[in-house]
Amino acid sequence: MNNTNPIEATKVEVVCKSFSSALNVVSACWLFSIAVLILYDVLGREVFGEPFHGTNEIVSNSVLSILMLQLPLTIINRSSLRTTIVYGKLSPKGKAIVEALSYLLAALIFLGIAYGSWENMIESWDILEQEGSGVVEIPVYPIRTLVVFIGIIGGAVCSLMIYNSLSKSEQFE
Repeated sequence: MNNTNPIEATKVEVVCKSFSSALNVVSACWLFSIAVLILYDVLGREVFGEPFHGTNEIVSNSVLSILMLQLPLTIINRSSLRTTIVYGKLSPKGKAIVEALSYLLAALIFLGIAYGSWENMIESWDILEQEGSGVVEIPVYPIRTLVVFIGIIGGAVCSLMIYNSLSKSEQFE
């Protein structure tokens, strides 16, 4: 278990945290852009009687993307929702095992999402899938690619967290 060089593990952790933080910044900018778009749409609708066409399509496709971009940093920061009724009574080694099992389950879910979305992503790129109602059509294939990409990244981050849980059980004291 402890065969990995601690310096290499630290480099991997730093790269994962930096990359996850960058994804979080992208999601924050995207969220701010969506807020500005919604404000523009509401003002355009109420003040000028002319809404921004495509707001619904852009917002509906953005919600999933923003969520997915925030997940890796949430995992690294251990900010997931949890109940501590039993967890709080466990020894540090027991907590490490529960943490590792939780991250294993999360990794399997992330990788399952990536695997299950792969064919839809490929087909979406083949047909350059669009969503919209004639006036404005929004490309869907980048969103499908993002779901697969974050599924793989989420699985990798969870693997790092499994390693951390099992190799550094003293952190749970």
